Amino acid sequence: MSKHDLLIEKFIGGTLSSDEREVLKEWLLADESNMSHFKNRLKETSREISVDFDAEQAYERFISRIKPSTNRPKTYFTILKYAAIITVLISIGFLTKQRFDEVQINSFNKTVEKQNQSSIENEIVIKFSDGSTRKLSENDQNITADDGVVVASKKGNTLSFEVSAEERDAKTKFHEVFIPNGQTFKLKLSDGTLVWLNAGSKLRFPSHFSKREKERMVYLEGEAFFEVSENKNHPFIVNTQEVDIKVLGTKFNVSSYDTDENIATTLVEGAVSVYETRTPDNEILLSPNFQANYHKFGNSFDKTKVNTDNYTAWIQGRLIIDNLKFSEILQRLERRYAVKFVNNVIGLENEIYKGEFTDEKIESVLKTISLSTPFKFEINENIITISE
Repeated sequence: MSKHDLLIEKFIGGTLSSDEREVLKEWLLADESNMSHFKNRLKETSREISVDFDAEQAYERFISRIKPSTNRPKTYFTILKYAAIITVLISIGFLTKQRFDEVQINSFNKTVEKQNQSSIENEIVIKFSDGSTRKLSENDQNITADDGVVVASKKGNTLSFEVSAEERDAKTKFHEVFIPNGQTFKLKLSDGTLVWLNAGSKLRFPSHFSKREKERMVYLEGEAFFEVSENKNHPFIVNTQEVDIKVLGTKFNVSSYDTDENIATTLVEGAVSVYETRTPDNEILLSPNFQANYHKFGNSFDKTKVNTDNYTAWIQGRLIIDNLKFSEILQRLERRYAVKFVNNVIGLENEIYKGEFTDEKIESVLKTISLSTPFKFEINENIITISE
């Protein structure tokens, strides 16, 4: 028995060490024939033990499952199952559950091959109320406006906005923070509210929350996770142009990208009211573990009980694909890896997938997906072309 066959046997038996996992992963990705050999061995195992061999139960916390769409032949599902098992080996990290306040926000730039970024903005920018802008450097620093006043301090991957006693009585000014594709970032607003911003997002917020204002209002484009500081006298409102989310103190995720058909609000803790900005009577109330989806083209809501981890995993650097179309997956990959896709295989657009990835390079993600519905891809700087 060869070394790699022995590793496959240990994988099937659940005794593969982390070092051995890396060796097997590298071997699988080195050549398509190695992938085929691995899949064939899994098929043989399924027949030998006379049951439906499924590694998902053994690796429930960190497996990636890829499902075919309903219009594909049922015989294809068997192949997909084994392709899904391969993803376990490609996955680098374990899906350990962490408290949100303990999570280190990751920059996904480290997972992308060094590329020519001339056509993609890759720096976090803050825009002040007077129209001036600052690009944030990697070094810890104080952020000052043109008049020399320190408006925020940056430490690591967190930007904290502080306000002096004098400023609390001054006229409220609004700042904006832009997060480019390929990065995430954390803000601490002047009231203590924490905001995790996902790639390709923008947040407009006041320099300080005035006591004279009845509400604490911020404006979001893109995706963010909020941990709102409680203040019963001044509700916190997130405006997404079409939908407002009103809270007192809670934890929730909002996804409101322009390219998405829906605006999704997912509640982790507390309670929120989600309503249409133009018609506040069109409202839905959420309790923990529920999600409100606002359909932009129908001006309607629906409420669903969900696994909130699927919608907040990006904070921990994980990419969860939960019954998404191929076209939707490409959008997420563009944001995560700061790339652009050219898809020349139209038939893939509506294929449905389910899976999970952690810290993989984009090549590994695409190779895994292509195991179920074969396609080729070519990476040229920051442009990825998909073909048959």
